[in-house]
Amino acid sequence: MAKVAWDYIVPIVMPKDLKGVTPGKLPESLLRPIPGGGKLHHRAADAWNAMVAKAKADGVELKPTSSGDLYRTYENQLAGFKQRYVLEPVAGTSTKTFEGKTWYLKKGMAMLATPR
Repeated sequence: MAKVAWDYIVPIVMPKDLKGVTPGKLPESLLRPIPGGGKLHHRAADAWNAMVAKAKADGVELKPTSSGDLYRTYENQLAGFKQRYVLEPVAGTSTKTFEGKTWYLKKGMAMLATPR
């Protein structure tokens, strides 16, 4: 019988070194730089680098479009969120709840996750 997509799904296992660590507040010791700028958790960095090497061997260049596409500290996420969302209502736009308040996406801006 032929394999189907879900036969290749591998269960996600939280790395032990992330247990109890708050997202956006990873210790620097857990992060590794990524060529082109930015950082990732060391296990994610290893996987990224392996994928980039395989793609390069196949003639494809992979790179983050910006360091914001990689690990963001809480402070960076908060700054990006506040650049994109405002407390004043904006008609016809999406909203997020953050700090117990409704935030409105500014017109022309891409959505961004709330800091946590």
